Amino acid sequence: MDTLPEGVVQHILSQLSNARDVAGCAAVARCWRDCVAFLPSLYFPRGAFEALAGGPASAVAFADDAIGRMVDAAARLEELVVYCPFSASLLPHWLAARAATLRVLELRMDSAAADKSGHLNLDSIGVAAGLEELRLWGLTMTRAPAWGRMERLRVLEIVSAILVDAAVNDVLAACPNLTDLSLLGCQCDGEAVISLASLERCRLDFLGSGNSSLRFAAPRVESLEVQGFSFIYLQGGNRLKHLTISKNTGMFRSSEGLFCVPLQNRFGPFHIA
Repeated sequence: MDTLPEGVVQHILSQLSNARDVAGCAAVARCWRDCVAFLPSLYFPRGAFEALAGGPASAVAFADDAIGRMVDAAARLEELVVYCPFSASLLPHWLAARAATLRVLELRMDSAAADKSGHLNLDSIGVAAGLEELRLWGLTMTRAPAWGRMERLRVLEIVSAILVDAAVNDVLAACPNLTDLSLLGCQCDGEAVISLASLERCRLDFLGSGNSSLRFAAPRVESLEVQGFSFIYLQGGNRLKHLTISKNTGMFRSSEGLFCVPLQNRFGPFHIA
């Protein structure tokens, strides 16, 4: 490596993303440590720092320090994925530091340490207005976060979350240009209202009492997978190529109709379970 031009070394090391690999390389030499500034992606896996910190109890503090130093150093960071435990109170600082370049953000909020009120503050995500992809795991959303308008966001995925229907509706209204939407394994009752002009692919898997309803309007949607709703109203659907509707508990409210959609001759696979 010493015989290679500096630009080549920077390019090679910039292909790293796993935080442990980055830390190992940074410890080799100062010139390698300086290459952290050119990393486009950082990935912090679950349990990444437990062995180094001496156990789960001190892993959060160790991870907070490592994430903070790497994020501050990675001046060109475009993708940040954090699965390991971290302190939610530090998230605003990390996002503010890389707001100008960050395009992809993925967080396991069930691994985050709550603040004194027990509420995980997601409002700071709005600082990264240039985000194009956002994935959140294991959060509790009792109110809509104050993100403002996320005009550039194209992909939104929320997994294993406890949601309030009004919060869901407000979040989707703040992301008007989504092309891909996934709400998977989410506990939510009430009425979900989804009206997105650019949406092409959508997966909805709701858990709860079985009384959820869905009002869906997406003229460009091509693939729609829905589970857990008692009533579904689908407006538009001329471009649908794949439609799956399933329900594990309760019954469809057939008196009001399972769904309303004009099915064209070119409509592809259609499944009801």
